[in-house]
Amino acid sequence: MAGSKSCLDGEDFYGPYDAQDLANSLSEELGVQTVPSLNICYTEEKGYVTADVAEAEKLTTKKLSGTKFRQLLRAGEDIPEWFAYPSVVKVLRENI
Repeated sequence: MAGSKSCLDGEDFYGPYDAQDLANSLSEELGVQTVPSLNICYTEEKGYVTADVAEAEKLTTKKLSGTKFRQLLRAGEDIPEWFAYPSVVKVLRENI
């Protein structure tokens, strides 16, 4: 299985913007226009910032994997509001 963390050493398989850069380089050939997306993270100190800012300012980032999110969701446990809006969690739980 390929993915951003599928290397044996746990290092990123590709950079956070590599897919966007590839799409941009092929956009004319494919006849599409790409919409850029920044690598956003949540920090204890400043809330949402770009990952570059968090790293440069040595901010404490909060992370929740998709797997952990699904486990919490199914178990009815609290999901941090920085990760998902309560209204979204409610809808997801109603449709599990």
